[in-house]
Amino acid sequence: MDQLPSEWFADTTTEALNVYIELHRAMSQSQRLARVFELGQFQHSLQVANVRSNYPNADEQEVFLRVAARRLGRDLMIEVYNWDPDLHP
Repeated sequence: MDQLPSEWFADTTTEALNVYIELHRAMSQSQRLARVFELGQFQHSLQVANVRSNYPNADEQEVFLRVAARRLGRDLMIEVYNWDPDLHP
């Protein structure tokens, strides 16, 4: 097994980590890819929930822009969406 940074699994027992690794090894490539997309969607839903929590009066367009700004950064947001996150704190 390749060496992993110990801090990633500091709260995980060796036995549990071995089970986790074996489960992933048993997955097909398509299952692994599906898992990547699932995790990406989960991360996006967390971002949306956080924006809605921090900006309860934001409409759908603003939620979209604020989530996009977290991924794209200020310069690209201005270039692509003509929306400056620094002007909408």
